Amino acid sequence: MDEIDNKLSLYEEIIDINYEYWIKDEELDVEREAFRLQVDIQYRLKYQVFPVGDIDMEIRMDEICDEVGEELLKQHAEQEEDQELSQLKDNFMNSVEAFLEQKSMLYNQQYPQNRRLKRKDVKLIQRIDFMTNEIDDQTAYEDIFEDMVEEGYFRLVESGGHTKHDIFHVTEV
Repeated sequence: MDEIDNKLSLYEEIIDINYEYWIKDEELDVEREAFRLQVDIQYRLKYQVFPVGDIDMEIRMDEICDEVGEELLKQHAEQEEDQELSQLKDNFMNSVEAFLEQKSMLYNQQYPQNRRLKRKDVKLIQRIDFMTNEIDDQTAYEDIFEDMVEEGYFRLVESGGHTKHDIFHVTEV
């Protein structure tokens, strides 16, 4: 019975150390039990044995904990990136709406002209938002504009003589 108690104690100690390193130090929002469960599952899938029943547990546990920790860190980074991209798209659409509103008042435009803009207008909006510190990257809107066209936020209405003169209709998505 002492051997199993020693293994359980060692197992818990390894989990605690790795949880502190991967989760606490990196400030991830993962419960200790969720981390432990992932380590257990990964361990059993890889070695076909429960960690406490394995004579090589001490060597193998750190490797499995590192794999799980790296995966959790990668997932966290991807989630943050997705949130930042979503926020950037929202900021861009708000800026486009403000631009279209100002343009329609200035030129007394009615629908559908008040829902249209040129590709060069995207650069203008981007420049304004960069100068007013709304965005951190000078090319942020250019980078996402093509993706948003593919996603259906904008529809190409007319190709200009140069791509900067392409006219897009802002759709309601």
